[in-house]
Amino acid sequence: MSIVSETQPPEVRAPEGARVLIVDDSATVRLKLSKAIQMLGHETTAVASGKLALEQVAQNTFDLVLLDIVMPEMDGFEVLKTLKSSRATRDLPVIVISALDEEMSSVVNAIELGAEDFLPKDFEPALLEARVSTCIEKKRLRDIEKEYLRQVAKLTRAASALEAGKFNPSKLGLQDVTGRRDGLGKLATVFSTMAQKVYERERQLRQNIRTFRGGLLLIACGALWGLIVPLSKMAANIAAHPIGLALLVDAIGAALCIGICASRKTLPPLNTLTKTEWTYIAGLAFLSSVINQLLVYWLVGKLPAFVVAIVIVLEGFAVFLFAAVMRVESPRLKRFLGLAIGLIGVGAIMVNAETGGEEGQWLWMALALLIPATYAAEDLYISQKQPANIDSVAIYGLALTASCFMLIPLAVGFSDFIPVQFLAGKLGVIVILIALASALAMILFIYLIRTTGAVFASQSAYATTVAGIGWSIVLLGEYIPLWTWAALGLIIVGLIMVEPKQEAEEEPPLLDGAIEDLPI
Repeated sequence: MSIVSETQPPEVRAPEGARVLIVDDSATVRLKLSKAIQMLGHETTAVASGKLALEQVAQNTFDLVLLDIVMPEMDGFEVLKTLKSSRATRDLPVIVISALDEEMSSVVNAIELGAEDFLPKDFEPALLEARVSTCIEKKRLRDIEKEYLRQVAKLTRAASALEAGKFNPSKLGLQDVTGRRDGLGKLATVFSTMAQKVYERERQLRQNIRTFRGGLLLIACGALWGLIVPLSKMAANIAAHPIGLALLVDAIGAALCIGICASRKTLPPLNTLTKTEWTYIAGLAFLSSVINQLLVYWLVGKLPAFVVAIVIVLEGFAVFLFAAVMRVESPRLKRFLGLAIGLIGVGAIMVNAETGGEEGQWLWMALALLIPATYAAEDLYISQKQPANIDSVAIYGLALTASCFMLIPLAVGFSDFIPVQFLAGKLGVIVILIALASALAMILFIYLIRTTGAVFASQSAYATTVAGIGWSIVLLGEYIPLWTWAALGLIIVGLIMVEPKQEAEEEPPLLDGAIEDLPI
């Protein structure tokens, strides 16, 4: 039997009309019902079998079904039973129109299965109009009720989600509820407004705590790295072997970090590391333990220690520029002003400090500018590439080990090993102190980058500068006018303004999807 389907063209549909599905194996009856329903201002879709009817209901939304009983393949009772057993279609009203209207058992069966009414094939148009209008109005009222209950459930689940996690209320998708003009809409509006205020207040509090904690870590890193600069100057005065010094420092640091990981059982099996992780370790070794160290150890032999410490502060500005260009972190005006204020403070120190030194010092100063650039590259490299599943101490220990293998060929090629006899005295103590300070500072710094971002972490350069000047005065007797410390106030202001990156927001749960489980 051929399947016939008649659907009213879109331009014939009344704006307020409903969608009615007509199911009958008789083309004549389908045409008769379609004309009658269209005269009432509704859109019709007509199909010739129960199977096609279920397909239409699954693919489209209808407000009413007019259903025949006697049909091939699947009769009306089966269609009715299927519709009423599904959560998605159980509220869809069905009017049975069949020649079995004189069989009371068929009428009773249809009503028991969920039909709204049972009309004969030779129906009265007025009766059909009344029943169709009643069913459509009932369907629309039920849809309004379901939508209301859905939004109540959505608001309830939003409250539960906010109680369970730190979600941004504006991301919970309550706009459809707050847009209502009834009591529920007002309740949702008040709830969203108050929840947003609480969220922002708590988020700002957490940010302040992160800033304070990050500031303490910055000071610790700066104090340790600031100590390395004058110690390196002292080592260079005893025996100028930058490659040999870097090799010894890295070897001691590697032994220390690997030993800590072994005692804590946090060192990952080497055969479980991926190619990406090995690449990261090699890159960190090259940037941090080869390039950066060699530049510092080499240039402290050419420049006063406090000058090298001052140059390091440019790291913060370099990181800010790199991060802004790479769009790693937001280049907000406040952070830019903070960096600028900090640089003004450092500039005041550089302009008024008595650097002294040998001829060609400005050439060495120009080369010293490579130090903050390489430090900035290291900061962003750690920020973007660090594996999250490997302990920071383990990563740095492996990087130090890798750097030793990189430095040995250089030391051999340039014959730059430190003579063993020098290590028995003052130089040996200096090397150990540099190794301990460097390892501890780098471990803290990796954690700092992970929690506060590369731009904020780079501000440790400010603390390094201040500490480096202080250590240079204490250990080397280098003199700096006392008023220079007034510039420290500007540096601290800049440090506060370049706050840690904003805390990442958790993605809230999908509230609408969960509502399907509610009995509405």
